[in-house]
Formats: sequence, C-alpha cells, structure tokens
Amino acid sequence: MPLRSLARHAPRWLLLATGGWIAGCGASQVIVESTFPTPLVEPLPVSMGVIIPDELYNFIYTEDVPDQSLWTIALGDANVAMLQPLFKQMFRETRAVEALPVDSGAASLDGVIRPLLSKFEFDVPVGERDEFVEVWMQYQISLFEPDGTPVIEWPVSGYGKSELTRDQEDAVQRAAIVAMREVGATISTKFAQQPQVKEWLGGIEHGTRAPIGPQAAADESVPAPQDD
Repeated sequence: MPLRSLARHAPRWLLLATGGWIAGCGASQVIVESTFPTPLVEPLPVSMGVIIPDELYNFIYTEDVPDQSLWTIALGDANVAMLQPLFKQMFRETRAVEALPVDSGAASLDGVIRPLLSKFEFDVPVGERDEFVEVWMQYQISLFEPDGTPVIEWPVSGYGKSELTRDQEDAVQRAAIVAMREVGATISTKFAQQPQVKEWLGGIEHGTRAPIGPQAAADESVPAPQDD
C-alpha cells in the first residue's frame, strides 16, 4: 500500500475514545503494544540526553484502503517501550531532555539524541493466495551536541511480516513488532559504527571537541596573545 499519511498528533486516548465509532464504521483499529528485548551491547561511555517528541509518543497512522476499510494504527506506546530501554542500555547515562539547546543544568551531557518515526507502510493482502501481512517503517535518529549543533541524521529501517489469519488486526500488530525489533537491533549494533558518530565519540574520548555554549563564548572573548 502506498504511504498515504504519516504521524497524527492526536493523543492515544482520543483514538481509544473514538474506537467504538470506528468499529461501527467497518474500520480496523490496531494498538501496537509489546515488550522488547534488552540489547546485549556494551554501553558507550557518554552521558546522553534523550528527547522523545510528542509526535513519536502519539504516533497514529491512518489509511483508507480501497476494498477493505479505514485502518488506524497506533504505535506511540510501542515507540516508547522500544526506545527508552534501548537508549538506557546503549549509553552510560541517559536523561530526559525537553528541547535543544539544553539548559545549563544539563551541561554535563555529551550529546542529545532524538528519534522520529518518519515513514510507515503496511500491506494486508486480499487475494486467496496471499499469506502474509507486511510492515515497513523508517525512523530518523538525530544526534546533536548539547548546544543543538547537528552531528548526524541517520535513517534506520525495519521490515516485518506475519502470517495472515482471520484476525487481520493481530497480524498487522505482529508484523509491526517484528519490524520494530529489527529497528532496535540496528540502532543498538550500528549506531557507533556511523562515521560521524565515530568522529564525535573520538572527540569526546580525546578531549578535542571545540568548546560549546557559554564556555565557547567566554573563550572567544579572550583576545589572542600578541608577539612583543
């Protein structure tokens, strides 16, 4: 199915409140919920701020599928259930951050990471010979310096499929969970291998990053020494 719409900013309680009306209109509603395995990775030696945007927490995908029904798929809770423990395991320390640049109270942070779910597609076959539901999604993982300077914008995709049964909604949920687990595995194992992240980590390790924030401004205000 082509991608018809992306994130919706309606809170999940609104979806639940309208669930009875949706069911009455011949629509299909899926609320993706799951627990996700803790990645077996060595935490990176950095303190990371984590921004979970509202559009990620409240992500709802809707698509009116011809010859089927109006599909409403809520992934907000699953996004948080996957990403918060994932980041906690990946980094030495994590702290919730509201926005960039971070305030002076979070000056000890090495960086800030912000995930977004940027693309979502699914397919529920209608032919008798089609046996699988498929889900594809793409997250955008953005890493910033604490002052808001971008380090990397990294797209991470996941694909999942599940056997089609009479309960189509359950099949979509199972395929979405498979796709999300693939995303989580990729983030946990490939993040530190990205060239920009390697350079960023090297700068932290060797103390070669340029000063940022108030310290940078103070350094710039000091005149260079003059030769006699």
